[in-house]
Amino acid sequence: MKNIWIYFKIILFYLLSMLLFAFSNAICKTWKFPELFSLIFATLLTCGLIYIFMRWDKISLTQIGLGGKKSWISKFCIGVCIGAVMVGIMILIITNLTHIVFERSPKFQPGQFALYIPLFLFVALREELTFRTYMLWRLNDKIGPILSLICVTVVFIAEHMIAGLTLKDSLIGSGLGALLFGIATLRTGNIALSTGLHFAWNSAHWMFGFKDNTGLFIETVAKGNESQGEIVAYMAYTAVMLLGIVTVILISKPLQHTR
Repeated sequence: MKNIWIYFKIILFYLLSMLLFAFSNAICKTWKFPELFSLIFATLLTCGLIYIFMRWDKISLTQIGLGGKKSWISKFCIGVCIGAVMVGIMILIITNLTHIVFERSPKFQPGQFALYIPLFLFVALREELTFRTYMLWRLNDKIGPILSLICVTVVFIAEHMIAGLTLKDSLIGSGLGALLFGIATLRTGNIALSTGLHFAWNSAHWMFGFKDNTGLFIETVAKGNESQGEIVAYMAYTAVMLLGIVTVILISKPLQHTR
């Protein structure tokens, strides 16, 4: 019964985090606030939810992936560097194996950095707080790192499918990303590294036009090469994600169980 109660609280935490996210979106749309405000509000609400469940379970921040504050900045910066290099390698693979080119966008204004960079920071932070703090670590306590990582990854994939991504994009894109971010969190004991990875990946992807060509560059595919370009892009994505996972494992020591 005790284990069932803990699983119930994990499910409840996730459902409440989604409700809070929807609530923040609704409030900001009603008041016509920018999307950034919605994400900041959702992040703050998620922090409050984590605190409530932490007090409910009588556990510490360290036990839910929020410990080790002294090394947060360095781990975050390492994550940013790794994430940026991963995107750079992906771009090199795509441009050398396909007819896809990246051209400077004539519509891009430098002021857009002030909007999109904080936006992607809070996108990453909210998702890491939701999926890789209370949920991941409480599951880790009960079923171990491998099964907990699989469970959270499945939920992460399902949420992105509900949000509108195709099955292929959800499984390959969100799935591999969830594995990378989850491994980074479990290996280091907090979400600093995973947040840096997540933030850098989203930001660099945006800059190279992978998010509706709103970034610094525009992705252009030669006519008749769309299918080849898509296949190579998925292969490049998979390769750099696996490279990222291996890199995270190599640069981090296995976390000792101190609970």
